[in-house]
Amino acid sequence: MPNDPLNYLICNGDAKSYITHGGLPFNLFKEANRQGVIDYAVTLNYKKLKYWKYFWNFLQIIKFGKPGGFQYSELYARKIIKQLKTEKNEKIKILSIYPLLPSYPWPKQWQINFYIDYTLTQIFDEYNQSNLISDLYKDKVIKRERLNYFNAKNIICRSKAAKISLIKDYKINKKKISIVPGGANLDLRKIQREKLLNIPLDPKNNKPIILGFIGLDWNRKGGEFLIKLAEFFKKKEVPLEIRVVGPKKNNLPNHSCLKYIGFIDKSLELEHFIKEVTSWHFGTLFSKAEAFGISNRECLLLGVPVICHDVGGISSTLPESDFGKLFEANPNPSKVYEWIMNILTPYSKYILLRKKIFDNFDLFTWNYSVSCLKEILNN
Repeated sequence: MPNDPLNYLICNGDAKSYITHGGLPFNLFKEANRQGVIDYAVTLNYKKLKYWKYFWNFLQIIKFGKPGGFQYSELYARKIIKQLKTEKNEKIKILSIYPLLPSYPWPKQWQINFYIDYTLTQIFDEYNQSNLISDLYKDKVIKRERLNYFNAKNIICRSKAAKISLIKDYKINKKKISIVPGGANLDLRKIQREKLLNIPLDPKNNKPIILGFIGLDWNRKGGEFLIKLAEFFKKKEVPLEIRVVGPKKNNLPNHSCLKYIGFIDKSLELEHFIKEVTSWHFGTLFSKAEAFGISNRECLLLGVPVICHDVGGISSTLPESDFGKLFEANPNPSKVYEWIMNILTPYSKYILLRKKIFDNFDLFTWNYSVSCLKEILNN
């Protein structure tokens, strides 16, 4: 319909760039645009506000003794949203993946929907993001975030953990909250599905069991636990190899089980990434804090089961935990070892698991996630 309001996707940065927020807005927009859910992805360039940031930090030091938090401020929200160019009094719909953009009150002709991985309360508490801001300022930020949620049309979460926080910490009516896990940030047009059923060899005759790690932050994403697990396998005299994709080599410990792969740019080296991940027996995610866990979705889309524990939003990356194993938070390495050895013996049981994931390929795509978003946003 020619008079229908235009739909915009916004985030804290350039929603059109494949490097913004791990490629989430970029991949979300590609599919949402194809399905007619989003018309435009918006560039909000925070670098243009650098002088305002210097001014803000100076005032914060005077007022609170801590300089940080400009990206959470009302000043930041008001200044940067002006980069969204619309006609005066134009009716528009916005899907925002940053809970403070736009900042209420917004124009009455705007309909705002949020698609969040975590609330700021969770981020401040679990990611230690509030070290550079005062408690008084943090409280003001949370109040503004709550006001945004109260006045939004829909709040869509990528995990159950975020929904729980919205209800418990923000007292938001659960009727306006939905859960839609995000898809894997991989370009489906470049993936030949028939090549994904690439099952590694049975780890017998002294061949190692291969675990994979994806992520830049080795410590936060469970590296310490993987070393403990490696030590347990060593004690049991079972060969294990942990292949590490993402972190800088000097951030890794020196351990005989670790195989450093380095950073792989999925947008430029997708075939290399696919070949690497499909060579693993399991992807891993034993994070200390995790809003969602997009690496799990990438492994599953490529047909690789994942092992992880129930921290933050991780549980929402696995459909009912049938595509690998979700352990209780901070498991004993012995439990993880026992499960791995059980699923690999006989190896035909593991092959059935790989085939099951392969047959459910679509569940982990943005195609599927956007179709769910579309139903919510169109109501």
